Amino acid sequence: MIAPARTRSARWLICAFALVLLSGLATGPAYAQPNTEKVSFTTGIDLSHAYFFRGIKQEREGFVAQPYADINLNIYSGNDDSGLKGVTFTLGQWNSLHSGPSGQDGPAQNVAAWYESDVFTGFTLAIDNWEAGITYTSYLSPNDSFGTIQELSLGLGMDDTALLGSFSLQPHVLMAVEMDGQADGGDSEGVYIEFGIEPSTDALGEAIGVTFPITLGLSLSNYYENGIDTSLPGAFSDTFGFFDVAAVVAAPLPVSDNYGSWELTGGFHVMALGSYLESLNESDGVQVLVSFGFSIGY
Repeated sequence: MIAPARTRSARWLICAFALVLLSGLATGPAYAQPNTEKVSFTTGIDLSHAYFFRGIKQEREGFVAQPYADINLNIYSGNDDSGLKGVTFTLGQWNSLHSGPSGQDGPAQNVAAWYESDVFTGFTLAIDNWEAGITYTSYLSPNDSFGTIQELSLGLGMDDTALLGSFSLQPHVLMAVEMDGQADGGDSEGVYIEFGIEPSTDALGEAIGVTFPITLGLSLSNYYENGIDTSLPGAFSDTFGFFDVAAVVAAPLPVSDNYGSWELTGGFHVMALGSYLESLNESDGVQVLVSFGFSIGY
């Protein structure tokens, strides 16, 4: 029997606040002592009306809350004369809780709102003004909406602030390889590649940060496919996944440095989808997303 709407909403809110609290507790002990810069923590939550993963629709009804937390260990620091500036180990956890159909109608009703829970870990190398990283991620669904997906990704990003002064582009490229399971619900594991830039400027001063992220998501192999055996008529695998243009504003909160760096963010995205992703989105090829976030870093 489906629970009344008020009961479902209460469960969703309790679950969301519980995960936020657990994320905050993960960083709590650090606030009692000075940060040695060997260990850093981040925790926060993002709120939206929809959730698309690399253009693949997960939910676009109700409310979506996405709490997260991670810890970063600086295991090596180089000097100014060395090419390798540092090596960082990261361990984190990310969640997505839904009040819409993918939450309240999930197969596991005892955790119905808890649509997704991801665990990720990896290493990042800082080389001059470049960062190269390798990350393993396990995508889990506590309410059994999808099967577990295991992925290995390689990323490369450039910090060009020193080169361009008050304006920067922050280009990056990411390649993700599915080792088990398929994010698109297709017939075989795929390979995803992403290109992006994040233009920003300090023209408004240091108090408010404004960025304009632009992202192109593509399939290198079977990442966006319609789930039909590729040897059969009608089967296809799209190369183009999505193109996303956004504007994001970040504003720090007036909190003592003893308690870390607190920040509010707001974002506006316009996403154009490829033919297969459009079919998953009720034939709507353009999606507009608005999100708000709160984070604490220490």
